[in-house]
Amino acid sequence: MGLMPIMRWTIAAGLILIAVNAHATPGHKLLNHCKSGEGRGLESAIPFGTCLGFASAVMEAMIANGRDERLKVGSSSDAGVEYGYMSGHNACFPVGTNPGDVRNAAKEFLNNNPDKLDGKAVDLVAEALAGAYPCK
Repeated sequence: MGLMPIMRWTIAAGLILIAVNAHATPGHKLLNHCKSGEGRGLESAIPFGTCLGFASAVMEAMIANGRDERLKVGSSSDAGVEYGYMSGHNACFPVGTNPGDVRNAAKEFLNNNPDKLDGKAVDLVAEALAGAYPCK
């Protein structure tokens, strides 16, 4: 089995774990997944997939919201950028933004803002991505 099928299953497992736990995930719980997913082997694959999948899902939701003219607060004139909006945060993602970069931006933000970790992870990741991918 190659790396891509394993990565797909890892991400799918992480998304299922998030979906099963329907209440709002706090930032500290997502940060724990992001940190424990740094190792090698199967025991770190699920936390890695959870962190990657969560951050990627927030980015995709922001982009989907950004396509809705009713929610659009601002925009970018750059044709190579996808506008995103969520939880009061605007972001402009270069077309083809790497999910690993999105995960790293979210993890770094959570790590650097311990005072915010009791907040909803979805709001914190939106804030992280707005900071990492600002609109010009």
